[in-house]
Amino acid sequence: MSRIENDTVSAEVDFDHHSKEFVADPWSQLARLRSECPVARTASHGGFWVLTGYEEIRQVATDDETFSSAETLVIPPKKNVGQKSIPAEMDPPEFLAFRKVLHPMLSPAAVDRITPVIERFVHAAIDDFIETGSCDFVHDFADPVPAMTTLYKLGLPVELWKEFSVPLHQVVFLRQDSPRRVNVREGLQFVAQTIRDTITARRKSPRDDMISYMLNTTVDGRPVTDHEVKEMATLIVQGGFDTTGSAISNALIQMDNDRDLRRRLIEEPSLMTSAVEEFLRFEAPQMAMARTAKKDVVIGDRHVRKGDLVLMVWASANRDESVFDDPDRIVLDRFPNRHVTFGLGAHRCLGSNLARRQIQVALQGVLRRLPDYTLDHENAVRAETVGIVYGMFSLPAHFPPGERWFPQATSEPSGAATP
Repeated sequence: MSRIENDTVSAEVDFDHHSKEFVADPWSQLARLRSECPVARTASHGGFWVLTGYEEIRQVATDDETFSSAETLVIPPKKNVGQKSIPAEMDPPEFLAFRKVLHPMLSPAAVDRITPVIERFVHAAIDDFIETGSCDFVHDFADPVPAMTTLYKLGLPVELWKEFSVPLHQVVFLRQDSPRRVNVREGLQFVAQTIRDTITARRKSPRDDMISYMLNTTVDGRPVTDHEVKEMATLIVQGGFDTTGSAISNALIQMDNDRDLRRRLIEEPSLMTSAVEEFLRFEAPQMAMARTAKKDVVIGDRHVRKGDLVLMVWASANRDESVFDDPDRIVLDRFPNRHVTFGLGAHRCLGSNLARRQIQVALQGVLRRLPDYTLDHENAVRAETVGIVYGMFSLPAHFPPGERWFPQATSEPSGAATP
């Protein structure tokens, strides 16, 4: 990122959240922007505004009358322009009607009901590698646990978690122009067709799962359509996989970097709830999200024009020195902890309760059964881009071999979860 010229005159910066330089070290770039120009303008990807200050991000995230979510949530916009994530890519009042449909299925009570299933998935995943003394925490743990949990809750085939996970992983962790995006289109088509086929099956024979529940709901006095259920289910899949998995991986890295921190969590397990909040603040798994200005508006001291794209960098707001004391250090019992990892305002992440519970259960499982794990940092691989999700492609680990908890033939729950 080039030097910011006189920030009272020019807001132009050389910034690309998908660049190799940003992947290598996002934190120093974001700290500099917060300090010198918290509302900056870059020409990358057709041009957009970069917001790095907590207050500036709060202004945009809580003002749905001025800033639209319906145009795009990512920069550059996704190539499949015909697909709209419901309700994420909607504005009020339409957005609120669909959010009301989803809320009961992702409430704290609903998460409590599915917690035993999450625990089963966590320990089944650990069972699959604990006898060998090594694993890849991404491929063998952080990917399958949230993927299986999400599919199970929706009522989609749990055994297809990898067929779902691989193309979704490629979409968020590879640049749009990456030659490594092989077979992504075919993979996404498989995901979409599986969801459509399941919707058709549930219309004929409902079960106790989220898809059946959504098919039996109404919006503004009319039944929801199959297409709307498909888009809601797709959003839940997209939101439930890589962000939660990346949060788990990021926390495992931090606990390897600081063994005293790990020891304290083992000795004081009651700290896990606040520790998860701090891990989420310190390295937000969803780096940023976009909005589109509906009208001319002033953000900070910058004049933003109607139609301009605005990127809210949640990860930067979480380290704003004006809000958080000692923001570049993990404080397990930090309170208050007003991080914005799940967003702010009406569009705040509906799946936050489920994500938190999965992270807690996953980390508790590792600390209980693999307390002496070590990471192979030299062979760990960061994602090609962290512009959407801040996570890892690969995270090799070693540990003293242990024993399975469950018989191999019954390691996975079957059926569907109660919404």
